[in-house]
Amino acid sequence: MLQRKEPRSVERHETTRVDERTAPSGGPITVASRFDQTERTEQAAQSTGGVEQRERVVTDQAGLAHRERTVHDVAAEHRQRLLKVSQVIWLVVGIAEVLIGLRVVLKLIGANPANDFAGFVYNFAGVFLAPFFGLTGSPSSGSMVLEVPSLIAMLVYALLGWVIVSKILPLFDQQTTRSTSTYDRYRG
Repeated sequence: MLQRKEPRSVERHETTRVDERTAPSGGPITVASRFDQTERTEQAAQSTGGVEQRERVVTDQAGLAHRERTVHDVAAEHRQRLLKVSQVIWLVVGIAEVLIGLRVVLKLIGANPANDFAGFVYNFAGVFLAPFFGLTGSPSSGSMVLEVPSLIAMLVYALLGWVIVSKILPLFDQQTTRSTSTYDRYRG
């Protein structure tokens, strides 16, 4: 049975003073910028689902409270990585399919294997076809050949890519959410 842990929380309070600097006339000047903050509070919490929540509150001497809350779902980054993995898988499958398809077409038209382009396609596609050679016969007529093992290889690689992307990668997926809200409150 799974035990649910409570979100862990970290809270930090800071109080800063007004930064005083010396004016050219010798008197102090007050810099009304980020140094004019009286209280700063930061809270962070992380749940078991990988959601990080941070809240930062800055209150200045005029009573203006600037509150920024960020909810970061770590699983969203995980989902992006899975998306990239699926894109790489489809890229490899696509390259293999195109090379095997070119080989089938070149064999069908009886392209000269001594030609540089045809030789490159035959040799490079042969890497993907090695497990399928000798599986079935290939009908031929003269120098034209219909490589049935190549057609079977195209089908197998497309099916393998589909199974990996649609059936295996979703097993590693997590639900994701992400939001950020910022608001200012005046004490009045």
